[in-house]
Amino acid sequence: MKDAVKFLSLILVGTFVVSSYLIMDLQNRVHELEKRKPVIIYQVDNAGGNLIGTVTDKSVVNGHHTVTIGAYGKFLVTKEQYDSINIGDDAPDYLTERGS
Repeated sequence: MKDAVKFLSLILVGTFVVSSYLIMDLQNRVHELEKRKPVIIYQVDNAGGNLIGTVTDKSVVNGHHTVTIGAYGKFLVTKEQYDSINIGDDAPDYLTERGS
């Protein structure tokens, strides 16, 4: 009987230790995920639209090159396009093309 109680106590303590470790690990994962800032990339079809405005901002977010055109928002561009655009320039024509 004493051996059974010792065994069950050992199992209970082991379960508590393992559960505590797993809970702490999950809490750390949740904390890391909450610190991340999501990047949302939209694919927009601007065919037939008239994009009038100037470049107000340029940025690189997680390796993605973006330019901001006034009230229209951010546009994902290639590195070459990013390098050729300057803040204050008119909106490039290739942003109004279908599938760009």
